[in-house]
Amino acid sequence: MTASPQQAWLRAERLRSQHLDGRSATPLEVVRALGAVQAQNGSAARWAIGVRSPGSVQADIERLFESGDLVRSWTMRGTLHIVAADDLDWMLALTSSRQRAAVAREARLRGMTEDELQRASELIAEDVERNGPRTRAEALSTLERAGIAIGDERGYRFIRDAALRGRVAWGPMRGKQPQLVLVRPAGQHDRDELLARYLVRYVAGHAPATVRDFAWWSGLTLTDARRARDAAGSAIETVGEEEWLIEPGRAPGDPAASAPSPVLAAAPLNSFPRLGKASKLALRSPQSAVQAIPGWDEYVLGYGDRSPVLDPEFAPRVSATGNGVFLPTIVSAGRIVGTWRQGTKGSHLVAEAQPFIRLTAAEKRGFDASAARLARFLGLDGVSAG
Repeated sequence: MTASPQQAWLRAERLRSQHLDGRSATPLEVVRALGAVQAQNGSAARWAIGVRSPGSVQADIERLFESGDLVRSWTMRGTLHIVAADDLDWMLALTSSRQRAAVAREARLRGMTEDELQRASELIAEDVERNGPRTRAEALSTLERAGIAIGDERGYRFIRDAALRGRVAWGPMRGKQPQLVLVRPAGQHDRDELLARYLVRYVAGHAPATVRDFAWWSGLTLTDARRARDAAGSAIETVGEEEWLIEPGRAPGDPAASAPSPVLAAAPLNSFPRLGKASKLALRSPQSAVQAIPGWDEYVLGYGDRSPVLDPEFAPRVSATGNGVFLPTIVSAGRIVGTWRQGTKGSHLVAEAQPFIRLTAAEKRGFDASAARLARFLGLDGVSAG
């Protein structure tokens, strides 16, 4: 399938902004660049960071949790995300009220009053402050000793509410259990300033994208998303009939937007036979790389409209419901061309591609190379045939 020049530009730019172009970046730089990494699946979230940070291993990410530089919390849409610790407080200042309102009914059904939620939040935070990082079991034990019932899933909701209030977040692991840590307070900020910051960060890690994409990703209202666009001013540009939001200087034809990738500057264009001549010229960019990205990855979930990179006919094969489980996917030339599965065989990784279309020999080699990268990231000895 031939990509139009606009599609080629958009996919190349998204790979660049999403750090899927092979550029050198530390795991912390990746998280800051994306703003937030969806993380209801901890292993997938760690690979989402690792695939964007060439040379990193999983232990590098764990050290960032141990040092307090990264945390995991319900930053938006009622979903866990990994963020830089010093970004969490101001993000919650924008998103927590809507998230708490969305789950208020289920709390009432379990007899959880506002006073009880407030008391539980204080007890959990005081326990962490007094005793250091606490596992879920330890935090719930503290509530029980204080006479607060934790059955009927109340315990989980007390912890989530304490996190949404900006008191605690998930930090380093103790064995296989995550631990709660205190949240760094960020101080007072003007709401328009925060909205502008949120949008600028989103665009830096997801452009080209629309205001509606940002509203979906952030969980803010469309009114607030538009207000963020106005507040951002010249820090963001808008191009095309679709009103794509981009960083200044990244419009089609700008020298910075057409600069070749150091990874692919020498790549032979005949390695990508599906593309027409005009698209091949636009593809002197990182989007010709093949990546095996994890489930729930920002490259797929970071947008309300995923059709620019995921053909609608294949969308149900990535997520049957469109808003539930998202399978790991294969990215080629910026386009989702299949899903993949992973397992282990002894000390080796087993990775099986499940393409939507027939992969070229170059794409198969690219997938194999990405699987080998994942094996190194996980500390395995290599990749084994299934």
